Amino acid sequence: MKTAIPQKDLENPGLKAIDDILSLTIPQMIERSAKFYGDLTAMRYFRKGRFNSITFNKFLSEVNRVARGLVLQGIKPGDKVGILSRNRPEWGITYVAVLKVGGINVPLDALLKPTEMRHIIRESGVKSVVTSDEFISDFISGDISTKKLEFIIGMDNAKNDGDSMLPIISFSGLGKGDKTDMVLNYKGDPDDIAAILFTSGTTGQSKGVVLTHHNILSDINDLLKMIYFYTWDNFLSVLPIHHTFECTCGFLTPLAGGASITYARSLKSRDILEDIVNNKCTLLLGVPLLFEKMYASIMRAIEKKPRTTRIIFGTSMEAVKLLKKSIGYNVGGRVFKGLREKAGLSSLRLLVSGGAPLAPEIGEGFELLGIKLIQGYGLTETSPVLTINPLDKPNHSSIGIPLPSARLKILNPNEEGIGEIAAKGPMVMKGYYNNPEATKQVFTEDGWLKTGDSGYVDEKGYYFIVGRVKNLIVTRAGKNIYPEEIEGILLKSPYIAEVLVMGRTGSNSDKMLVDSVEAIVVPDYEYLERQAEIRGNEFTEQELNSIIKSEINELCADIADYKRVKSFRIREDEFIKTSTKKIKRYLVIKPSVRINNHNKKNDRNG
Repeated sequence: MKTAIPQKDLENPGLKAIDDILSLTIPQMIERSAKFYGDLTAMRYFRKGRFNSITFNKFLSEVNRVARGLVLQGIKPGDKVGILSRNRPEWGITYVAVLKVGGINVPLDALLKPTEMRHIIRESGVKSVVTSDEFISDFISGDISTKKLEFIIGMDNAKNDGDSMLPIISFSGLGKGDKTDMVLNYKGDPDDIAAILFTSGTTGQSKGVVLTHHNILSDINDLLKMIYFYTWDNFLSVLPIHHTFECTCGFLTPLAGGASITYARSLKSRDILEDIVNNKCTLLLGVPLLFEKMYASIMRAIEKKPRTTRIIFGTSMEAVKLLKKSIGYNVGGRVFKGLREKAGLSSLRLLVSGGAPLAPEIGEGFELLGIKLIQGYGLTETSPVLTINPLDKPNHSSIGIPLPSARLKILNPNEEGIGEIAAKGPMVMKGYYNNPEATKQVFTEDGWLKTGDSGYVDEKGYYFIVGRVKNLIVTRAGKNIYPEEIEGILLKSPYIAEVLVMGRTGSNSDKMLVDSVEAIVVPDYEYLERQAEIRGNEFTEQELNSIIKSEINELCADIADYKRVKSFRIREDEFIKTSTKKIKRYLVIKPSVRINNHNKKNDRNG
């Protein structure tokens, strides 16, 4: 990895004149990037046993080819096209090509069940789906209803085996042999709809978020102002690309700024580390769970070292921490250079966390090791980023400060300044697709988007999240409890992998008010196995309950009594989560009762 900023990057007209993307559509932004960065690498992907690359010029050429093919297949301005595949260049090529002909993208989550796919296709009016072989069979078999679809485009050249009435078209053959410029004559508008993103989030209520070209590009423009990217930067793509965070920040933003994208071979930790090393990746976007595992992996490796090495590491960490606190300078970059090289992380210059709150100690830990980690905040409804921590002054307990064109405020703050966070700005969605009632409910009368998150802002302008408004627990004494706060405290235990906190009511009490706090705990069985190996025998069920009880009591000792967990249950299975690893609380807790409703065979009382 180059350590100095190339002079050509400092003088790059594409980076200096970035504001002009606000008047463009997304395909026009890609054309602009091809003009500035033409022969530089736009994407790397693993196929046939090796990594291959695509230049910005090649990417644009493929976009134009697929766009011509879509026109020849009958896709017209305003038509919706679904995209369904794992992260790969064809996903991005399709996304831009659809917009090139005036179409509207409907990204589909690869983890959705067929019934959920059918719902999205029906609700959005998708005309065609571009997908990989992995999912073609679901359409052919009818598991995903094809009544609303006119044809399928197979990314991997799947053949129609005759069992389906639905035409299957080869992606590689789209637009080949047709040299007309009919597609290039379409004049798009920044206010045209670019995508409809159906997101159930953690509520189970599926709504289609309508985002325009201007929504997305204004968010990208702000990101490029707050985080400077270089043409030698290389993003490793690991998050699902259908999600707005990865699509905007990990796909479109690097292409707008002249950086490249490397698609990870898999989500296995070993593969990710090898991909970082072999491709000299400099940036990684992820959810907290990814960074927590990375940091835990580093700490486990230290634990296995000889006692002398562990003492030296601990002493060095304390010294780095002391110097940073006393003189404001972080020497971790130099002190732990060798450790980062051995861990395979030496090329990384920036980690960005989003999708859920990040434990402060993870951000601080990485920073002390010499790797910058910042977290941001946003919603699908805001394209998605609203805030991000400044690189020079990150506050690891905070979601950061608003982007330059974003406006945030706290609605109805209580005596502690906590209220619902609301937002305005060019990145805020037009509304929910064909759902005026839901749109009306999420906006205030004067046009502020209600985020659904409770939080506050400090005197320096940094915003903090305390929890979701809908998850708020109100005690019989009128005290407010944010379960996410307590969950964050309990997750500090090495024995706890996952936890969900809820209110518990008395048998004859008002079920909207709670008497005590309860937790469902998923133990960290990997950590327990390692501890069992050290002591020579496995933990009994009684011992496990005793350990979890002791951990909960110790961790809750320093919080107010009404917040303390008074009872718990042990759950053997992981919680069902969204694609960004948020627990689907509605599958466990009935909102009107706020009491666990999970199948008891997976829970053990503690």
